Formats: sequence, structure tokens, C-alpha cells
Amino acid sequence: MSRTCAASSRPRASPGSSTPSGVSVTRSVSRYIGAQLSGLSFQARLTLTTAIALAAAVAIAAGGIYFVAWYVLNGQVNESLRSDADSTQIRAGRVTVTQLPFGNTATSAQILDKDAQPLPSLNVSPPPFQLPVTDGDRQVVDGSIPEYWRDDTLQSIHVRIFTERVVDSEGRYTGYTVQVARSLTEMDRTLSTIRVVLTLVAGGGVALAALLGYLIARTGLRPIHRLRQAVDHVTETGDMSQVVPYTGDDELGRLGAHFNRMLVALDQSLRTQRQLVADASHELRTPLASMRTNIEVLQRSPSLVGPERDRLLKDVVSQVEQLTRLVQDLIDLARGDQAPEEKEEVRLDWIVASAVERAATNWPLVYFDTRLAESVVMGQSGRLDRAISNLLDNAGKWSPPGTTVEVSVVDREVLVRDHGPGIDRADLPFVFDRFWRAPAARAMPGSGLGLSIVRQVAEAHGGTVTAELPADGGTLMRLKLR
Repeated sequence: MSRTCAASSRPRASPGSSTPSGVSVTRSVSRYIGAQLSGLSFQARLTLTTAIALAAAVAIAAGGIYFVAWYVLNGQVNESLRSDADSTQIRAGRVTVTQLPFGNTATSAQILDKDAQPLPSLNVSPPPFQLPVTDGDRQVVDGSIPEYWRDDTLQSIHVRIFTERVVDSEGRYTGYTVQVARSLTEMDRTLSTIRVVLTLVAGGGVALAALLGYLIARTGLRPIHRLRQAVDHVTETGDMSQVVPYTGDDELGRLGAHFNRMLVALDQSLRTQRQLVADASHELRTPLASMRTNIEVLQRSPSLVGPERDRLLKDVVSQVEQLTRLVQDLIDLARGDQAPEEKEEVRLDWIVASAVERAATNWPLVYFDTRLAESVVMGQSGRLDRAISNLLDNAGKWSPPGTTVEVSVVDREVLVRDHGPGIDRADLPFVFDRFWRAPAARAMPGSGLGLSIVRQVAEAHGGTVTAELPADGGTLMRLKLR
């Protein structure tokens, strides 16, 4: 048997009529909330989000508790009403109503005949609580439905009424119907108390959630605040020595460590840049001053002819070539510091062979002896060619006329050996530095950038370049690639 309470009918929206407007309202609310949150700080948004999440959890828990309480209390009331109705028995054609516990329980009952009219002689409800007969009750009387539940208000008292047909001990309909009503005042009072308690608990939970959200956001974002202060300090002062304190191996700790490494790299980059500008300015000063002097002499002496004029013009051309090489070397260094280009498989022995042909043309008084084994590397052929050419030019420049430069390629390694004066052992750590030249080399042509370009290319290919001093003299340059 169904025990569903049919207290009141609920209007239903026509199909499809509420969905578009509901979606529109939801979108409008979402846009409004998004606009409001966008003006808040990250800490405020994190606090608010945490508070809302915890508040939603509290609200769901409170709603679940209230629903369970409502379900249990309603079940108890329904069981009580059914028990009271079943206490009415039919014996020997007479209706016998077992005494119902009136009074504080606020329970009322009455008997209806076949015409759904209350029988005064058998009406066990006192007059103030005489129960009304509705269409639902009449449907029970005529057998359309087996039972009927409804909530109503009688004399300002909220009651639940249960109607069912009276049957005899064999289950036959006796022609009578019983109505039983029970006050819901106690249940309503209990539910009201539960609502108040849950509201207070939920309110306290929301306040606690907001506090916890604030504390979590403040604690969690403390490393971010330190990082922001460090960024502000670097931005305002340019001081790269600022260090962000960090602890732990979590995401924020790793962020602090990465930031410190970035500051070190930036500081090193700025130092290198300043040093490069200073060194380039120094290197440019001498040829520019010499060129200016020669040009001024030519301007002041338009009648100058013969060998003297030719010498001055030759010096100017030489100085222009020196400036051109210096500028080209600076361009190569700048390109090497940019984003790396795509690498491809290249034949290292072919690149060396091509570079040796050019070096033999540039240094006709030096012999180049090659031993080139097939070697394939992943690299950029243009940059590798420039690096190897620099090694060969350096060897040719320091080789006395008639001597041999030995060049070999084996297992992705290039060896260039000259038989010149060699390098002072104390100068070995500096030979690949930018603009560095040994005292004996300062009178020689060159920008001081050739070997530094070799090191840059080697590092870009995951390799190394070293200078060694063989026991029998000269210099051995070893370029090893991966």
C-alpha cells in the first residue's frame, strides 16, 4: 500500500519553457561572479574559493542530516497513523473502535459510511477535530484507491490525515471507512529545532571555513610574497644578488630555487654583456684611432703621392679589414647566444676537409697534413665550419713558414696540432675567453674572439674544446663533439 502524503498539488513548468531562461540566468550569474572575482587579489580569491568549498560541504552535510531527520520523523508519524487505523475491528457486523489514546497525542478518528458521510454514533473525534471529507477520501470509500494520505490544517493545527477502508478478519469490505488524523505539531517543532541548530552549525562552519581559507592562503602564499619582493627589488635596483629563501622540495620550494638560478644566470649574462661591450669598445678604439689618423694625414696632404700615400691607403684598408673581422666575430657571438637552430646529421670529416682547403689558401707557407676518418654528428654545419676554420686559422697564424699543421678527425673528435711557439702554461685557462690574447699575440692580427667562438659552438653541440701542450712543443687543440 502506498503511504504517500497528497497534501497539495505542485505546479509544473511546461516542458522546455524554463531551460533557456535558466541557462541564461546561470551564465549571467557566472559572468557577474567572474567579473567580481577578477578585481580581487589572488590571496583573496584563494581565501574565498576555499571558504565557498568548505561552506558548500557544510551545507550539503547539514542538508543531508535534515533530510534524514525529516524522513525518520515522517515515517514514525505514518506508522502511528496506520497503527491507529488498524485498531478499528469489525466483529459480528458491528463496528468496534478500539479506544484510541487521545489527549496529549492529539490523535483523532472518525468512521464514514458507504456514502462517505461521518457516522455521528461512531465518530470518535471530538467536535473541534471533526475531520473534513475530501474527494480523495470519497475515492477510498468507492474503492477507486485503497488509501489516501494528506496534510491539512484544522483549527490552526497542522495535521496529517490517513483514510482507508475497514475490512473484516477475512479481508472483506464492511462498508465503512476509517479516517485517522494526527497532529504534526511535535514533528514540526522538532524539525524547526533541527533547522535552527543546523543553521547555527552551518553559519559557524562558514565562518570557520573563511578563517581556515585565509590562514591557508596566507601560509601557502608566503613564498610567493617573498618571490614578489625579490622581483620588486631586482626591478627597482637592478641588484641580482637578491636571494629568495626557500625550504622544502615542493612546487613553491622548487620555484624559489629556479628563481635563484635564474637570477644567477641573469647576473652572469649582464656581466658578460658589460664585459663584451667594454672589450669591444677597447678593441675598436685602436683601429679606429689609427684609421682616423691616416685619413686626417691624407686630408691634410692632398698633394701626397707615391709610396707614402700608398702606404697610408694600405694601412687604412688593413684597418677596415680588421674592423670587419671584429664586427663579424661579434655578430657570430651574438648569434650563438640566441635560440639554438635545428640540428641535422652532418659529415664532420667533410666539413674539416673543406675548411682545410680554405686554410691552405690563406696560409700558403704552411703545410696541412690531414687524416680524416668518416664521422657523423648531429649539428649545424655552418657553425661547425666556422669553429673548425678558426682553429685552423689560429694554427696557421702561429706556425712558422715551412712547418706542418696536422689535422685529424676520428670518432667525432677534431685534432689540430701546430708546431709553433706554443702557449704559456699559465695562459692555458684563458685562451678561450672573449678578447683575451697572450702578450705575445697582441702584435698579431686578430680580434681575440676566434677561440671563444670555437668554445661557444662546442658547448652548443654538447661538446668541449681544450688546448694542450705536447711534450715536443707547439699546441694541440682538441674539439670533441657528441
